[in-house]
Amino acid sequence: MEKFHVELDRALVRMFEVYNTLNKMPREYSSGVVLYLSEIHMIEAIGLHPDCKLTEISNILNITKGTASKLLSKLEAKDLVSKYQVEGNKKEVYFRLTELGQGAFEGHYTIHETRSADIDREFDNYSPEEQRIILKFIHKYTEELGRYLE
Repeated sequence: MEKFHVELDRALVRMFEVYNTLNKMPREYSSGVVLYLSEIHMIEAIGLHPDCKLTEISNILNITKGTASKLLSKLEAKDLVSKYQVEGNKKEVYFRLTELGQGAFEGHYTIHETRSADIDREFDNYSPEEQRIILKFIHKYTEELGRYLE
């Protein structure tokens, strides 16, 4: 069983290394604008939750409001996101995708459809119980990693 733990740790470390490398590599998502992973995930959050507020976006992405605010400012400067207020309520600020942002949102999903199709088919072959075990493991491992932050 010890070999399993060692192999599991190595596999997860490698997965995190690949993810971190991807996170640092900007790419174009059919919008003509080069974006980092954090930026396209912000666009995705707004695309899936239109007309949301800063607090909602930060909760969806599990980031601080300050981080969300900085990222939204960058996306606004790139004309991917716009903010607005509802008439009669000057306190609340809402966000939505611009036409360019919608193009990036759709391009992101096109990339997922082409790049993730093989792994999605693989996971679709897993039984619901196997899928639950995988998700349970990921949640437990994430909780354990979170303890290192304390």
